[in-house]
Amino acid sequence: MAASTFKTRYGIHEWFGKPVSELTKVERNNYLKAAVNKNTSLHPCPFAAALTREATCSKPGGVCTLRKYESVGGGQVAVSADPPVTVCPQRFLQNLELLRWAGEVMLQTPHPIAIKEIPFLAKLDKDDAAEAEGKKAGRIDWVLVHPDTGTALKWCAIETQAVYFSGRSMNSEFENWAGAKPGLMPFPAETRRPDYRSSGPKRLAPQLQVKVPELRNWGAKTAVIVDEFFFNQMSELRELRGAQADRLANADVVWLVAKYENHKLVPSKTVFARLDDSIRALNATRPVGKTAFEEEIHHNLLDAKKAGRRVFRL
Repeated sequence: MAASTFKTRYGIHEWFGKPVSELTKVERNNYLKAAVNKNTSLHPCPFAAALTREATCSKPGGVCTLRKYESVGGGQVAVSADPPVTVCPQRFLQNLELLRWAGEVMLQTPHPIAIKEIPFLAKLDKDDAAEAEGKKAGRIDWVLVHPDTGTALKWCAIETQAVYFSGRSMNSEFENWAGAKPGLMPFPAETRRPDYRSSGPKRLAPQLQVKVPELRNWGAKTAVIVDEFFFNQMSELRELRGAQADRLANADVVWLVAKYENHKLVPSKTVFARLDDSIRALNATRPVGKTAFEEEIHHNLLDAKKAGRRVFRL
């Protein structure tokens, strides 16, 4: 069988909260102007609006999710079966369903009180330590509080992690869709890709390494909300076993994985894990093993005279 000749690229899936393929010509042109002129805050965010009616788009360009598209020949473009990729953290706020899910799992209540972005890490200025209190270098995305706690607070920390993308500016993509004929999907104009490594190992992993141990010392639990695409990029994560109450008690990090169903982000699975196992899975790497490593040493020693081998006699 001949190999597939389909060409695939990632492009816009949702723009200013709406599936881009369902936008009218007028909407696309309006969004093009807002995105190129960086006036996205003039447009409401339908996801953050679940918290406040005044919520506006906070994402440069207004792109909520990306999707893989396939050029199938004859000018035809198809949507890949791969899941959408969340690139804006406000996307996780749809109908507040995921935060309520987090409340049920972490606090045993579907109606927690949500507090946004509480400062957690203080940046210390060695030249003037007195100013350290006012220099906040890190925040907890969300803190959920049980509504019936009273004076003894029952709360948990929630981190949300969208995926960055790498590649050229999205401006050509905005123009691509604005100029598309009705009923036709344009193939992405440039090569771009979701940048998991910048989002996971480089951004989320260091955050968890700093925050989770301190929160654990306080007796507080941490959950991370990600989408299906993000979680699938991680290497195998060792899960804690047993009854859910025991898993929650023993977990350092609770992974709340959401998936897309008809443009709706809904709960998919819950994974209870240790911090070290979570960091290893985020890094998506593992040691090769002593035997394989020593075989590589022997291979290099035997072929030391060949060009390109990093073997030096000192």
